Amino acid sequence: MSRKSKRLPPKAVFGFLLPNFLGFFCFTLFPVLFSLFMVFTNWTLKPAVKFEMVGMRNLNDLLGVRMLGEGNAVVCASYIVCAVLMIASLVGSLWAHVAGWKGSRAGGAIMGCTGVALVGGGLIMGAHHSVFLVGLVLALCGAVGAFRDDEEFRLGRGMIPAAVFAVAVIGIVTLNGSMWQSYEPRDARFWQYFFNTVYLMLAMPLSIAASLGLAILLSDALPTGTARQRIILSLLCLVAGIATFLILLGLGHGNLAFLGGLLWLIALLGCAFGVVSYRTVFYLPHFTSGVALMILWKALYNPQTGPINAMLNGLMKTFGLPGEAPSWLTDFTWAKPAIMFMGVWTAAGGTNMLLYLAALSSVPRDLLEAAEVDGAGKWSRFRHVTWPQLAPTTFFITIMAVIGGLQGGFEMARVMTGGGPAGATTTLSYYIFTKGFEDLNLGYAAAISWVLFSVIFVVTAINWRFGKELEVEP
Repeated sequence: MSRKSKRLPPKAVFGFLLPNFLGFFCFTLFPVLFSLFMVFTNWTLKPAVKFEMVGMRNLNDLLGVRMLGEGNAVVCASYIVCAVLMIASLVGSLWAHVAGWKGSRAGGAIMGCTGVALVGGGLIMGAHHSVFLVGLVLALCGAVGAFRDDEEFRLGRGMIPAAVFAVAVIGIVTLNGSMWQSYEPRDARFWQYFFNTVYLMLAMPLSIAASLGLAILLSDALPTGTARQRIILSLLCLVAGIATFLILLGLGHGNLAFLGGLLWLIALLGCAFGVVSYRTVFYLPHFTSGVALMILWKALYNPQTGPINAMLNGLMKTFGLPGEAPSWLTDFTWAKPAIMFMGVWTAAGGTNMLLYLAALSSVPRDLLEAAEVDGAGKWSRFRHVTWPQLAPTTFFITIMAVIGGLQGGFEMARVMTGGGPAGATTTLSYYIFTKGFEDLNLGYAAAISWVLFSVIFVVTAINWRFGKELEVEP
């Protein structure tokens, strides 16, 4: 058969591709474009409301402010300028560190001092705990930039973005009271829920670090010895598990008996099948339905019957500490930290762990051996050899985590808290749902969706631009 006769005719090619194109157009492209059209309408499912084009009204109601009394245009303009400078200087600081500008280490020190000042000022003035968290994040990022060892600590243009950021922060703090005495947001709930979304994303570095730590622990084989030694260890774990279960059950501690037996069973699997069994155990929650996990954690967080509070109250009583354990999901202060802890636990042994395991297996062993011969310890080998080789994997995980964090939160809010208490756990995705399918205001929900898309696009573009510079060339 000739090479020419093997080619499919153009009509046949288009025929095979047509279903895919139709599906993309009907279920992806058309809904996206139609949602953009809805942004400029008052589209609603309420039959009493007449359809009309409203122009930029939805976006104005979403992002605009309302004047209280006479207002102060100078304060408003200055506040906006400070906010824009703060965002631009953050990007500039990132650029300075990636490009290796002279003085970027000094800029990191300025950034860290700004964070420390926010932490101290927030504690002294009794500011909202978000100020403390923002200051803590800035202090940590500034410390990382200031203690880089690949360049000298000197003055230079790399200090300029950090100095501008410090001035912008001072301006925001100074103008904050006057600004919100003269104006108020048209949709204060949007900004509250946007804050909730970003706040919950603060757990993202912890979950990535936990995944990396698990991957490092599970990357090497267990020192179980020969096949005969593995059999002996497995039998010992079996005997110990049965004894632990029977003893605790006889003492009337059924839950502890089950937990102890389960732990010995996991140890038995490790002795019998090696590190693969532990990888499977850590990955098991990923197979479980997200709703089922959330219902389980909701029961764990129950203030009256949950085991977490039972354990904490017991420890507090034992050590004579005053007070009681938090109410977690029903407490405005503790609801978000409780969800963040659950998110870290869920994500630590998931797909990110597998990605890091694959990346660790591809780290050149000759580089590690050469570093060890040169006298580098475990930490030095990880910092200067392993971690740079993991940069592409970390870059991918970070981008996906940021996108998922900005889009996420709906399932947790819907199943565990209903968005409460007092909107403490409502994220932008849940707000889109409530506006579109509870308030039936689809035009306004589409406007929120496109604002969220814009934020995701900008943040992803910044990650892509600077993250690619950090990758190590093979």
